[in-house]
Amino acid sequence: MDTIRLTGVQAMGTHGVLDYEHERAQPFVVDATLHLDLAAAGRSDDLHDTVDYGRVAKRIVSIIEGEHVDLIERLAALIADAILADNPTVHGVNIAVHKPKAPITVPFADVCVSIERWRKGSSGAVAASAVAAGAADADAAETVDAVGAAGAAVTGTSAEVHHAIIALGGNQGDVAATMRDAVARIDALPGTQVRGISPLYRTAAWGMPEGTPDFLNAVIEVATTLDADRLLAELLAIEAAHGRVRETHWSSRTLDLDIIDFDGTVSENPDLTLPHPRAWQRAFVLAPWADLNPDAVLHGEHGGAVAQLLAEAGDRDDVERIDDAWMTAGAATAATADSANATSANASANTSANAQSQQEEAQFHTAIVSMDSRSTNAETLFRSAIVALEGVPGNQVEGISPLYHVAHFEGPDAMSAVVQLTTRMDARTFIATLGSIERAIGEDLDLDLVDMPGVTCNEPDCRVPWPSARNHASVLAPWLDMDPEARLGKDPVSYLLALAPDAERVGMLSDTWIVGGTL
Repeated sequence: MDTIRLTGVQAMGTHGVLDYEHERAQPFVVDATLHLDLAAAGRSDDLHDTVDYGRVAKRIVSIIEGEHVDLIERLAALIADAILADNPTVHGVNIAVHKPKAPITVPFADVCVSIERWRKGSSGAVAASAVAAGAADADAAETVDAVGAAGAAVTGTSAEVHHAIIALGGNQGDVAATMRDAVARIDALPGTQVRGISPLYRTAAWGMPEGTPDFLNAVIEVATTLDADRLLAELLAIEAAHGRVRETHWSSRTLDLDIIDFDGTVSENPDLTLPHPRAWQRAFVLAPWADLNPDAVLHGEHGGAVAQLLAEAGDRDDVERIDDAWMTAGAATAATADSANATSANASANTSANAQSQQEEAQFHTAIVSMDSRSTNAETLFRSAIVALEGVPGNQVEGISPLYHVAHFEGPDAMSAVVQLTTRMDARTFIATLGSIERAIGEDLDLDLVDMPGVTCNEPDCRVPWPSARNHASVLAPWLDMDPEARLGKDPVSYLLALAPDAERVGMLSDTWIVGGTL
């Protein structure tokens, strides 16, 4: 009996018995051995006489990325069933499913379940021997059951990373809050990451009845493994979740999400025309897009440099840039104002400290931020917080740690991660901004400024470094993964982690969580 072996086929899936594993994708790795007779292929050199192992690999990935199952035993069975159903020349398979990021709180290298499946009427080596002797009739053999379950895999994803420009708008309700939620939901889509967010614009509701509220508009850039049709379907679902009904054009709406550009594709498909057919003449798209990327180019018949198209747009005077920090619900503005008031109140008591604070505020700082949540939606909350942080002018995310599972003896387990960014804000303003982001996102989210190298503060509203950070493995472990040379004060984080009393209760869950498994 001949064999074809595929090893290390990897994809992200939501499989596991714990509640959070239903929500948060983690890596699965599959090894597959196919048993078949390759004599004909050896003679003919024809693909039709063997198995297309590229298709087999894609089939394995589609099942991993498909519907949730609790047990990797079940996942292995679905993969075996699908391979046998899709390839009638395969007589049997050996499938090994690895779960390298399983939520185990003791040190481990891997978890693997291996199964062996043969067509009905065959079993193990006896079946292999019979087939090799020509006694088995593969064409007449029955395939195993559960093909339907295996075929239920989610479609619309691939290993290829696409780049899309999405326009957001609305004029009913709390539009900015709705748009913030939409950005967070888009960022949480499978294999999708928001890469850029424009300032917020106000657009006059011209051509509509008098008294119609002005529109708010913005543009975001995303990287995604979703194809254009799947991305559109997800955007329509997000619109619907916010009460949008697409019945008429040129009407008020709670939320409008449009794909403006997708990999520069030019298509006349009536379901999704690319680029957006009216983008070239809409200043409320062009203006925020030009702010997001001054070198942006719109493709297609009416294409050109976005900045030039904006200069020629007839409605360019009807749009107004109103907020650069809208993703934080005004957090940065409010925090800066609070900080300024506090500085003014203390100026007479400590003029030199005030001057030092102003000098500190003018320069860039490195900030280490910890994120912690016991919510089953923790990963989405973390992603929303990162988007909000990077949306503050002067902030730039420089590093994101793996996602960690934190076991608790009492109450639900938690998730944690650490982010490194540069910021123009001083420590007090930055801490206030973190608090505003917590309140804006809501639910169970805790954001803490762990360290701002070169800055020391020990006041009730500003403690830097965070005093208890050196005792929490939930902070130290992800921080060390993000930066193996990290130090908290004079102490290496690796040393502090070795001494942390809760080190045995943390375990890495995913190192690709921020992009849904796509780098």
